[in-house]
Amino acid sequence: MSAEEIKVASDYLRGGLAADLEAGGDAFAGDSPMLLKFHGIYQQDDRDVRRQRTQAKQPLAHGCMVRASVPGGVISAEGWAALDALADIGDGTLRLTTRQGVQYHLVPKGNLVDLVSEINAAGLTTLGACGDVVRNVMACPLPDPARAAVLAPTVAALVGRFRARTAAYWELFVNGDRAASATSAPRPGDVGPGEDPDRPVEPIYGEAYLPRKFKIGLAWPGDDCVDIHSHDVGLVPTLTGGTNGALTGFTVLAGGGMGMSHARPDDTYPMVAQPLAWVPPEQVVDLVAAVVDTQRVHGNREDRSRARLKYLLEERGIDWLRTQVEERLGAALAPPDELLPWTTHAHLGWHDADGRPEPHLDAGVDPLAAPADGAVPVLLTPTRAAADAAGTLAVPIPSGRLDEARRRTINGVVAEGLVSELRVPPRQDLLLCGVRDRSRVTELLRAGDLPLAADQAPVRNLAIACPALPTCGQALGESERVLPDLVASLEKLLADTGNAGLPLRLNMTGCPNGCARPYSAELGVVGRSKRTYDVYVGGASGRLASLLRPDVLLADIVDVLRPVLERFADLADPDTNFGDWADAVGVEAMQPWLPEAKSRRRKVAS
Repeated sequence: MSAEEIKVASDYLRGGLAADLEAGGDAFAGDSPMLLKFHGIYQQDDRDVRRQRTQAKQPLAHGCMVRASVPGGVISAEGWAALDALADIGDGTLRLTTRQGVQYHLVPKGNLVDLVSEINAAGLTTLGACGDVVRNVMACPLPDPARAAVLAPTVAALVGRFRARTAAYWELFVNGDRAASATSAPRPGDVGPGEDPDRPVEPIYGEAYLPRKFKIGLAWPGDDCVDIHSHDVGLVPTLTGGTNGALTGFTVLAGGGMGMSHARPDDTYPMVAQPLAWVPPEQVVDLVAAVVDTQRVHGNREDRSRARLKYLLEERGIDWLRTQVEERLGAALAPPDELLPWTTHAHLGWHDADGRPEPHLDAGVDPLAAPADGAVPVLLTPTRAAADAAGTLAVPIPSGRLDEARRRTINGVVAEGLVSELRVPPRQDLLLCGVRDRSRVTELLRAGDLPLAADQAPVRNLAIACPALPTCGQALGESERVLPDLVASLEKLLADTGNAGLPLRLNMTGCPNGCARPYSAELGVVGRSKRTYDVYVGGASGRLASLLRPDVLLADIVDVLRPVLERFADLADPDTNFGDWADAVGVEAMQPWLPEAKSRRRKVAS
């Protein structure tokens, strides 16, 4: 059956999952792997051993990825401790995602129900973290009271409107006989057993749900830490003071998306969201619902590669979408407000209680400034007054991967009651909020081999990667596991070309689906095969990067970038970042600078 037929026949995401869970064994069969996605679960296998097990005629080493939705990336200290305690059910790690979620990998099939029910007991859910529904709602995670007053209730309202209503999730994983350990009741907006039989099971989605996933993000004016143009719908508050003041409404963007297919470069590609309308605060959720419903009705259900909202808008246009939304709302839409110029913040380092950055406390240096002549920065201790003041510390987490040692370090901070809350930013880092003793937190992190942003080069702080091999079934090549070596090579290259300390944003993926948003990065590296990558340059907020060279060996990436970075050091204005300069120059003008492309064809033996 097709994906659409499976959804319709599943009885609202039940299918044969109950029988499959009871049957034992290591893997799900039939339609179950697809239906699992709606419950926040992907069936995977350990690809490091796939070939040898296949050659030995053994079954694949199956396991599951389980993703917890974390709206806005906000987790209480108690919730974090509960999530961490479950990590050993999988491979012993936690992954912080580029959409502010938390993932477990290589979870045995037999442990799924216990894991999912305990995630719910911790106050989170996996429902809708994957699948053809509205995914985890992203928002700027900076704990600024002014931002929280606008963004937090909007996120909560969106989550309440768009979370799937089927009782299947509760029956299978939470309130059923096999989920007796679950202690949390459904939260507002979560409908479980006993739902009203007289209303539609899925008033938003219907029996076929959406044609594909649907992503929503909220940015703060001028601060694009969420990559707002990459979402199906992006919301930007409009304020009386521009970046502050009273909320007047939201500018709505629509039609962004990162994914593409190497096999279909002519009709699959990343796109940036377009301005759709301005809407007053009380209408914003209804407007988003109207966009979702338009995609549900008109989205492509015949070709999943072109089923996202971005392709619908490519075919019919933003004005058509505006008309569709107006018909559903029964009112005309106001034109979108002009957006303020964007800065892409990582929010690393120390911030005060109001979310204002305090670079002077970051080991005495700005976290994006290079140590002089490549020297290691002096690691200063915050002053006593600063240590006594509550604040937030954003810690870089390489590729968002918290192994056992890093988990132990973060847990030490949590266990001592030193933080009130943790937040996951869109670049896979970790915000420790409500820090009660800055000196003690700094001491614990450095002792636990978790450097602060000021302890390492900016390019290392700003590099992100998807998990890719060995767990992701879509990966064509490595990403997370090779990122440290690539970053080390880039650090040397930047120093050699006179660009030491350049805050270069590097986004790397093991396939073209774009989970780490490489197509909007200053430097994007996208897996093309097991050995080669496509290299993109020049991306920014609202602007796609351009393909500098395809099919480059991992070891050759620095050679391709060397002449580009040499000219950047020589020609660029000191106040110009690499992405803007690369876009202005253009990749066509860069081609004569590049070394000769190497043939990737294998030699045929004579």
